[in-house]
Amino acid sequence: MDNIKTFPIPCQGGLRTNLDPLTQSAQFPGSSVTMINYEPALRGGYRRISGFTPDYGVVPGETAAPVLGAFVFDGLNNGIFACRKPASGNNYFHYWNGSSWTTPTTTGAPTMVGVSRVRFSSWSWSGPRLIMTDGINPAATWDGTTYSQITHASAPSAPKYSETFGSHMFLAGDPADPYNLYFSAPLDETEFSPGAGAGVVNVGFDIIQIKAFRNTLFIFGNNRIKRLNGTSAADFTVSDVTNSLGCLSSDSVIEFNGDLLFLSPDGMRPISATERIGDIELATVSKPVQTLFDQYSSNEDLKDVTVLSIRRKSQFRLFFPTSDSLGLIGALRLSGPTQAPAFEFSQLIGIDVYCGSSGYIADEEFVIHGDSNGSLHRQESGQNFNGFPIFSVFQTPYLHMDDPLIRKNYYSTTTFMLSEGTVEVDVGISYDYGTNSVENPTNYTVSTEGAAAYYGSAAYDVTDRYDGDPSPVRTTRITGSGNSIALTYVTAVDQPSHTIQALAVEYGLSDRR
Repeated sequence: MDNIKTFPIPCQGGLRTNLDPLTQSAQFPGSSVTMINYEPALRGGYRRISGFTPDYGVVPGETAAPVLGAFVFDGLNNGIFACRKPASGNNYFHYWNGSSWTTPTTTGAPTMVGVSRVRFSSWSWSGPRLIMTDGINPAATWDGTTYSQITHASAPSAPKYSETFGSHMFLAGDPADPYNLYFSAPLDETEFSPGAGAGVVNVGFDIIQIKAFRNTLFIFGNNRIKRLNGTSAADFTVSDVTNSLGCLSSDSVIEFNGDLLFLSPDGMRPISATERIGDIELATVSKPVQTLFDQYSSNEDLKDVTVLSIRRKSQFRLFFPTSDSLGLIGALRLSGPTQAPAFEFSQLIGIDVYCGSSGYIADEEFVIHGDSNGSLHRQESGQNFNGFPIFSVFQTPYLHMDDPLIRKNYYSTTTFMLSEGTVEVDVGISYDYGTNSVENPTNYTVSTEGAAAYYGSAAYDVTDRYDGDPSPVRTTRITGSGNSIALTYVTAVDQPSHTIQALAVEYGLSDRR
């Protein structure tokens, strides 16, 4: 009995693909070598993500056509907007009225032929408004009752991107002159006459996105980034941020945790760090999963990426428009002995995101996405993917308990969990880095049956309890021996979410072979 030891493993560090097995086991034992549809949890550990539900049904439009654009904006109508190619006519823009879609009349005969994405931005100079751009039609505005196109002779005829900055409306990405950045007269998004204070700037490269952040308008290209400062045509100045790095995807640029994030060739990068290129060490927040971006470059069209921010979780999610592609979760979490904020990562699968948006309506956050079949869904809702079970995997590194060459006899594993209802998780044990020369024990099941559910985290029904321990601890006796051990947690059934907060392995030292 004196030889029996316990190896505790707090679940922190997230998915890591950039470490050798010995370093990962020794320095990051609570990290993961495989993590799919788990997220770094606010209460610590790894939580199986929530589902999504078709709260908004099918957006009106042509059969089997995708949702081309989606937007969350508090202040107009009920705050949920979507665009889709119409079955007939040209009314492609819709807003949710609380129970169904309302389709306003779109003037100017816009067409959706050739449109692959409709992008939104918003402003409130004289009341809340939206602007839509698609690279085929003139930019169009919506004030809650009227749809209008911006058809001024000096405005671009088919911009892809829009942003307000310094009381001007900026438009860019017109295929006819993709290097030009247009801006309107002050406080008038329809007036583009130079004499009224409007103008155009040739930035010297094809613009793939523009985003205002603090007192700067950032202008993204595939290989360069510039910034515009000033307040009017009289003092607007354009300067370089970097001439050696760019953005790979227009819809990867998001505001996150007080910074701008964008997808660069080497992963997700904050604009603040990019501004300091040449002065201090480069900062790419996704270094722990760098190899995943190499795979994305080989297997996916990075121009189709959609990145959404979930603010209440300090989390971003990167999606591709096919449900069998592996996306990415990145979340800021306090971890380690110093409790310093650091990014932790996981992967996503099973969600078809053609476009998406997130934002607050009143004090509630909405995360929505449109799929390739025309439906608009709400994420962070329900316990399944629109009726389909959520497949999830969390695998630990191969843990060698400080010495990879000493054999251990393993006696038990203990899982510390948080329960959101009754769940069952299959657990597999693997010894010695999966070699075929070692016999692994039979898989077993961890169940939270009898544990309490957190109020507000689970639906109250016959399966959920509010009078027991919401943090069950489950110990299972195991057999076998090896130099190292890995645990794999798998779910593939329709059930509430759960969190794996920590693990413990009971073992005894054997001999050196």
